[in-house]
Amino acid sequence: MRDRKGFTLIELLVVIAIIAVLMAVLMPALQRVKEQAREITCRANLRQYGIAQVAYLDDNDDRYPMASDALCKHSVGSKTCRWHDLRYPADGVFWPYMPEEKVNLCPSFKILAKSEGQRHPGHDPSIPVVPYYSYSMNNYLGTGPTDPWHSRTDSNGRGGFRKRSEITRSKSEVFFFAGENMWLRPGCNWVLNDNALCPDGTDWFGTFHSTPSGDLNGGTINAVFVDAHVQEVRSALKKDPTDTSEMEFGMFEKFGWPNKQPFQ
Repeated sequence: MRDRKGFTLIELLVVIAIIAVLMAVLMPALQRVKEQAREITCRANLRQYGIAQVAYLDDNDDRYPMASDALCKHSVGSKTCRWHDLRYPADGVFWPYMPEEKVNLCPSFKILAKSEGQRHPGHDPSIPVVPYYSYSMNNYLGTGPTDPWHSRTDSNGRGGFRKRSEITRSKSEVFFFAGENMWLRPGCNWVLNDNALCPDGTDWFGTFHSTPSGDLNGGTINAVFVDAHVQEVRSALKKDPTDTSEMEFGMFEKFGWPNKQPFQ
C-alpha cells in the first residue's frame, strides 16, 4: 500500500468549490455588516451635530445660522463642487463647532464618491472628488419668510424661523441636518451642492443607506432633529414622481416644515 503525500486533483477541485460556495454565501453578509458599521458611524456623526447645535445656539442668542452658509460660505469656488473642492477649506459659521472634521462626512458617502461623484450636476472634471462633508441643513431653519434664500411660504405667510424658540412644531419632528445624494434621480433636479437642504420639493433626502439589491435610489438616510435625536428617514420622492402618498402636504419632504399649523 503506497503512502499518500498530497491531495488528488479531484480533491483539490472539491475543496476549491467548497471555498467558492462559502465565499459566495459569506461575502454579501460581510458587506452588509460593513455597511451597518458605516451607518452606525453616520448616526454617531449626526449626534455630534445635535450636540454642536446646542453649543452654537447658546453662543448666538438661540439663532440658527443661515443654512447655505452653515458649513461653507459660497463666496469663492464652484458652488456645485464645493463639497469636494479641497482648494477652499470650510469657512462656514457652524463648522468650528464640530469636534473633528471626519464627523462631517458619512463613510458610506465617502465610498460612493469614488464611483458616483463625477455624476453630480455641474461637476468640474479638473476638481478631484475628495469629499469633506456630506450633510445639509434644513433650509427652514435660520431664515424667516422675508429673508433672502428662504424656503417656500404658505398662503398665510408661514415659513421658516430664525430662532429655535420660535419653532412651533414639536422639535422631535423637525430635522436639523440630513444626508443628500450626489447624483440625480427621477423627479429630482437638485442634489448636494451647498449646505442647504430645501425640503419644500426642491431638495430631497438621500437614499444610499440600507439599499435593496444595490439600488442606490431605494434606501434610507440618517437625520438629526432639533431635539438632537437621530433617526433613519426615507425620502418621500419615490421612483414614480407622481406618487405623493408619502410626501408631507403632498409636495414636501417629511420633517422639514417647522410650523405646528399645516402648510396651507
